[in-house]
Amino acid sequence: MISSPNRMWCCLVFVGFLATQSAILVAEEAPKVNFARQILPILSNKCFVCHGPDATDPDLLRLDSYELATKDLGGHKAIEPSAPKKSEILVRLQSAYEPMPPEDAEKQLTDSERKLLMQWVQQGGNYARHWAFVPPEANLPAALVDAPQSQVVDYFVGDQLKEHGSNFAPEADRAVLARRAALVLTGLPPSPELLSEYLADSSPEAYDSYVGKLLDSTAYGEHQARYWLDAIRYGDTHGLHLDNRRGIYPYRDWVIRALNENLPLDEFITWQLAGDLLPNPTLEQRVATGYVRMNPTTAEGGAIPEEFQAKNNFDRVETLGTVFLGLSLTCARCHSHKYDPIPQTEYYELLAFFNSTSEHSMDGNKYDYSPVVNAPADDAGWEHYNALVSQRKKLLQGAVETMAKASDIPAEKVTEWSEATEVKKLELLAASDGAFTNLSCHADAKALHEQLAAAEATFTTSLVAVELEQPRPTYLLERGEYNLPKGDPVTPDVLSILGRLPEDFPRNRLGLAQWLTSRDNPLVARVLVNRMWQQVFGYGLVRTPEDFGYQGEQPTHPELLDWLAVELQDSGWDLKHMMRVLVNSRTFRQSSAMRPDLSDPENRLWGRGPSFRLDAEVIRDTGLYASGLIDPHIGGEGVKPYQPAGLWSALMHPASNTKNYVRDNGSKIYRRSLYLYWKRTSPHPMMTLFDAPSRESSCVRRSRTNTSLQSLGLLNETQRVETARVLAQRLMLQCETEDERLDLLFTLVASRAPNERERAACMQLLTEMQEQFSADDDGAKALLSIGDAPRDEKLAVGELAAWTQVASIVLASDAAIMLY
Repeated sequence: MISSPNRMWCCLVFVGFLATQSAILVAEEAPKVNFARQILPILSNKCFVCHGPDATDPDLLRLDSYELATKDLGGHKAIEPSAPKKSEILVRLQSAYEPMPPEDAEKQLTDSERKLLMQWVQQGGNYARHWAFVPPEANLPAALVDAPQSQVVDYFVGDQLKEHGSNFAPEADRAVLARRAALVLTGLPPSPELLSEYLADSSPEAYDSYVGKLLDSTAYGEHQARYWLDAIRYGDTHGLHLDNRRGIYPYRDWVIRALNENLPLDEFITWQLAGDLLPNPTLEQRVATGYVRMNPTTAEGGAIPEEFQAKNNFDRVETLGTVFLGLSLTCARCHSHKYDPIPQTEYYELLAFFNSTSEHSMDGNKYDYSPVVNAPADDAGWEHYNALVSQRKKLLQGAVETMAKASDIPAEKVTEWSEATEVKKLELLAASDGAFTNLSCHADAKALHEQLAAAEATFTTSLVAVELEQPRPTYLLERGEYNLPKGDPVTPDVLSILGRLPEDFPRNRLGLAQWLTSRDNPLVARVLVNRMWQQVFGYGLVRTPEDFGYQGEQPTHPELLDWLAVELQDSGWDLKHMMRVLVNSRTFRQSSAMRPDLSDPENRLWGRGPSFRLDAEVIRDTGLYASGLIDPHIGGEGVKPYQPAGLWSALMHPASNTKNYVRDNGSKIYRRSLYLYWKRTSPHPMMTLFDAPSRESSCVRRSRTNTSLQSLGLLNETQRVETARVLAQRLMLQCETEDERLDLLFTLVASRAPNERERAACMQLLTEMQEQFSADDDGAKALLSIGDAPRDEKLAVGELAAWTQVASIVLASDAAIMLY
């Protein structure tokens, strides 16, 4: 008779034997397993928590690399490449006594995952790098090498659709497509004039020409900027404790200008990370470094400066990870990352790039939290200033020739002038008692100097980054505790899994920017084009845009993602080019109607056009635009429209200078939502209601909820009612008949005429409202009194109130708040 311990061992061996024999049989029939796309996500999600990069027991079985998985652990190996059936992992996968994962583990393997792991081991247990850590390559069939880029998009999408026995949906109606493209590119519906012009153009180039006009619109930069402001957590306040005002909005205006002028994205990134470190930086390049200063700050009593020095830089590193690398770095603040191959030491090497900026860790609750520059207060100010700077450059170039011909200027003065900055050169030329008064350009220099001085007198404060002359030492912090430094200071460096920092790159923020935008960086271009796809189609090719690591989702179309990343780089980092490619594709131009012939409810195959609820800003701006209320002024300090009384005072510290919400008046309250004053601890309630983030931390993917409270807000919030009222007034003034008014209403909001059901419903509502308000003059006047915009006293009160209700309902309907 076999003793109990021996019986248990025999059973375990027998179970292992059966498991390996079963696995061998499965492996012989199974297709080749792709480690990077099939196995690594399972290991990361279910195994690395114990057997991954952050494992502390040196004798514990490790699965995060081939070397460790094949390491001899005293007569057994997790994977035995020379004899796969002897691999310990096979026994543990099927063991009833020591299963992997353990029975008490939070995450258990599914049967299909277990089977896949067994197939992989039996096929040799080979490892490969995670797809996102390998530089992208553009692998195209020869026939597509010279094809229009939009056709390349369609090739990759169409190829996968064919694999599922399907093809593209029919093209969307032209009017629907016109609205879709306008909302995606500008965040506004097309004007009736632009829409009519496009619909009347039957040439093959009509759509591309229409797209070009949208890209050339100043509304393009305003709309695209808000995605960037979400990502870099832009706010008009400090974000902590008192949440006081801070001088930063010229940075927001610079972002808008840079996007409208199509500044190449590699320069767009470099200026923000390190504009101050460029040779002879311009004012724009310095203002762009406001990116570095965007972290929430405080001067709370009892706060420890050394602690917030660390916290401020934690925020910067983790924002960099989200915005540029698509990686969650927060884990590595306290320990080596549990899932991604990011050692804790490398987190602090990355942090060292930011640890030597000169601002104090405590902000003093100041608006002008030093270092700062003075910059133009709005877009018109930038236009005027840049024109003067251009004049200065031209005048100084002419002065070189004039000075060369002059014989009465002392040589030392010529030397002083030639070695001076542009600002100082103009000052020397303009001086009334200087050495250059006899030059023919003196009078022009004096006039230009006065004009520049007058322009600069209108400038406002903007926070910027400035590097310390002597870098601060950076230490690894035990468990992320500011007062527990370990070892010697670390040197600024990048994540080794993503490559090396070239020797000729400076070890400062400029070197970091150069590394991010180099062709060897495997992530940045991928992360950026994925967010472009998300902006256009509603969801990214990688549906976890904040996480391209082991825990993130796999791309739905990996070859397409890689081709787009390479195309971005090959185009010279041209954002407008990429947006044009995407909206010109057949993939984008499809009908968005659900397809009974294609089972793909989440549209992961992209077999129909985009369809999703619009963001908060677009919903508000669409109403303002349709009514004609929208104020086109670009840039300037954040504006404060209607808001429930007492909201800020109920939330704020009594000493805060933002505790009282003082509403603006006049045209300011009708500015685009991009310009709403963004108080981080209390954003505008209509923005929050429709899922805008607080911007206390980076957000590269907003949620989309649908709640009854949203309906209440759309129908009752002061500005919504006012917008509907002014829109109704526009309909009555521009159109004679009810049908014409309804047609104009839908054209302004939905870029099309109402269908039969919509027309019938609106007409029925209009009739009911006309009857109601004809018997309730006071009710009609009360409705028409909402909002500051004046009412045309010549229009019949009851009729205007009735059309206000119709406009309000249409503005709150799917026709207005959905992209389809």
